[in-house]
Amino acid sequence: MDSLYTFSLYLHSWNRWIILIAGLLSIAMALKGLRERTAYSGTNRNLSLLFISSLHLQLLLGLLLYFILSPFTLQAMNDFGAAMKDSTLRYWAVEHSLLNIIAVILAQAGSILIKRTADSRVKHRKTLIWSGIALLIILLMIPAGIMGPERPWFRF
Repeated sequence: MDSLYTFSLYLHSWNRWIILIAGLLSIAMALKGLRERTAYSGTNRNLSLLFISSLHLQLLLGLLLYFILSPFTLQAMNDFGAAMKDSTLRYWAVEHSLLNIIAVILAQAGSILIKRTADSRVKHRKTLIWSGIALLIILLMIPAGIMGPERPWFRF
């Protein structure tokens, strides 16, 4: 079980880079599209798809870690009341997981709304808003000492 936990944690850790890069590029392309009044292109769609797909993989890995593999959340679930008094356990059991799930939901909702929109300018604006909010929440919840416990940015 330890090796599955370690592998899942590594994959979860490295996938965040795909999320961050795809999210930032998607937002940058939306800003460029708004500024230059260009059409919503295949590149825009592909970056958004990569962003959403990597978010879904991250969510799947996160749920696996949360409910089955993570010693932090398993400890928190044994005594949730005590976990709420411990900032590290509370971060993993509630804050990190809940806010990242909200970010995935927002990004997915934005993706659906973008697909239903015909006008390129509105698509760029919706990409900027929905992906931007989702990415901001994700950045706040990456365990790097900003909002939660210090964790390495790269796992080897």
